[in-house]
Amino acid sequence: MSGQILLVENDPDVLATYVVLLKFSGHKIITSTSGKQALELYKKHKPCMVFSDIIMPEMDGYELFSRIREFDPAAKVILVTAFGDKEKTVIAKNNGLLDVLCKPFKNNTMKLLIEKHSC
Repeated sequence: MSGQILLVENDPDVLATYVVLLKFSGHKIITSTSGKQALELYKKHKPCMVFSDIIMPEMDGYELFSRIREFDPAAKVILVTAFGDKEKTVIAKNNGLLDVLCKPFKNNTMKLLIEKHSC
């Protein structure tokens, strides 16, 4: 089995869809419905990649990305959104964000990004 993937999405139905999309990827899937919980899970499991929604209560995806990078400067994070802040995205990319995945996306896109970034 390959490494672990952390999926962060506050909508449980969307999160369940992501789990189904990655079911046969060969990775252990860890899930979270909040940025705060996701940060703790990252620290505990140190997954090889994180896919996080941007728009979430408490801690948005940009803040989660920053907090993860404080803990692990080599963290591989991809933000997922239907709506993004271009200025914040540019800043995040300049600080190591791998990519922004725009919803809706094709079923194999997450798997292709995992392969592309060697997770």
